[in-house]
Amino acid sequence: MHVDVIEKLEDLRGLKDNWDRIYEIDPEAHCFLSWTWISSWFASRSLAWLVLAAREDEGGAYVAFLPIQLGTGLDRGNGFYNTIVLGGSYFAPYTGILCDPAHAGGAVSAFADHIRTLHWCSLHLDDIDRSSTRIESFLDRFPPEDFVGDRVKRPIQISDAAERIDPEIHVHVTLPADFDSFLHEKLHWRARRNIRHCLRTLEDSAALRMTHADTSTIEENLATLLSLWSKQWGCRNHGYMRYILDNSRSVLPDCFRSGDLFLPVLWQDGVAIAASAVLLDRPRKSLICFLSARDVSIRDLSPGLMLHAYTIRWAIENGFRIYDLGAGDYPHKYIFGSVSRRIERYRINTRTGRNLGERLDEHCLPFVFARIKNLYSAGDLSDAEIGCRQVLAIEPAQSEALSLYREVVASRTLWQAISSDAAEDISSDDQGVIDRAEAEKQCRATIAENPGDFDAVHRLSILLLLRGEAREAEAEIGRALELRPDSAAAHCTYGNILAAVRDFEGAVVRYERAIALEPAHAIAYNNKGNALRRLGRTEEALASYEKAIAIRPNYEQAIANRTALFDEETDMLPAIIQLSRLPPNV
Repeated sequence: MHVDVIEKLEDLRGLKDNWDRIYEIDPEAHCFLSWTWISSWFASRSLAWLVLAAREDEGGAYVAFLPIQLGTGLDRGNGFYNTIVLGGSYFAPYTGILCDPAHAGGAVSAFADHIRTLHWCSLHLDDIDRSSTRIESFLDRFPPEDFVGDRVKRPIQISDAAERIDPEIHVHVTLPADFDSFLHEKLHWRARRNIRHCLRTLEDSAALRMTHADTSTIEENLATLLSLWSKQWGCRNHGYMRYILDNSRSVLPDCFRSGDLFLPVLWQDGVAIAASAVLLDRPRKSLICFLSARDVSIRDLSPGLMLHAYTIRWAIENGFRIYDLGAGDYPHKYIFGSVSRRIERYRINTRTGRNLGERLDEHCLPFVFARIKNLYSAGDLSDAEIGCRQVLAIEPAQSEALSLYREVVASRTLWQAISSDAAEDISSDDQGVIDRAEAEKQCRATIAENPGDFDAVHRLSILLLLRGEAREAEAEIGRALELRPDSAAAHCTYGNILAAVRDFEGAVVRYERAIALEPAHAIAYNNKGNALRRLGRTEEALASYEKAIAIRPNYEQAIANRTALFDEETDMLPAIIQLSRLPPNV
């Protein structure tokens, strides 16, 4: 079986007819594996994605597709790593592999083997049906001597009614051929009575009406649904709310245009009180209640039940045989004569915990480099340098990464000089008897008891600076200066912190303030020289080093800095040799 890699939208668009043919005949497919859903999802993604496409020979049609997304994480101190997740994960309630059933065995094995050639440390198989033989065949291709596989159990959720809800349980209703059969064969007498009452109320009331979104109303109706949903659910988690709203606005209009979205809206006196986005899987005669919401202030009728009853009747009348109520075993879902199944999360991790091949995946390099620049801007020079080395190990001639690497090394050279001087402000007792973590713990305990203890606050700022937390250190030194604004040592520390985040102009101002308060402050003169050197003001830097040495003739750091200044031409960096051979996690 031959596997091609599709990574451009224009190439994915060219596969639509082939994809649709497989989608029609695959009994394990669902609407979240449709060409419309996957192409729309990937078009809206900022992260790297791939579609693996399998065929028996290079000239033949494709018989299977596996959409995947590539993620990037940072293990601080060790570098970046990559993950793979199935296409649509975290938004779609189901994922999987799309296959011509006649070729599923060979295609699934080929996909797994190809994934093992990529560079990743964790493969996330979320929202999969483990009862599927193709999923089990896929998992079998990752031998235990190289990989660790395990199920990831979703935690039980507690509903507003204090019910324990299992989010892995997905509930659906098998629909008969007509609505009367549904009422009599599926429902308890009380549920049958309530549904009949809801539908009769809808039909007889002049105040109530149900509409379906069409081309002229889809934009407005979708906005109505999302507004209702955000009011009902958004207060629980604003980040999750934005995620759902943004992705719904990106993907659902495409589903409507392709004829795969049914969007009923329930109105009362011209005001929308309930709405639902129902995705249609016509080949399998299935529909899923993907997103629904109601006005929770309505108490005199049951808009949620009315909407479900109406949608089920519409589904039966239009030939559908499965109504999927989605994730969560909420009791109200079972009044329709529903059944359930378990949809799971599974992880496959490398035994080493590192990327296969000990390198980053090349598809993620642009995203890694963007994060490296953010690290550098935030003053995290160590992780920025490691990241640059990882990028350059794959692309040694990448000019932007090489330039940033040089800048990072230059900044670290300065940082090491500043750090060694900052450490002098911590007593030998702190350095020799207890480690910095313990010293930080003691500082915080002292501050908790006495927030006005200048020495503890100042010392904490230095400890934070020494472990690279420049922004936190800046907050603490600000507090220290509020307590003692005439402290030369504190102003010098503030200068060190500003230099660590590359605000060299601000650092010079702070060093000069320290010198004004304490004219014999050798450390302030030395560090001022470092900042001036970074600003290209070499003559002023030399004068500052000379002053530091005059105050303290045996000041080794100032002497070394002055020597480095003399030796400089245009580049103060150490040679970068054989970057392509650097290990990825140095």
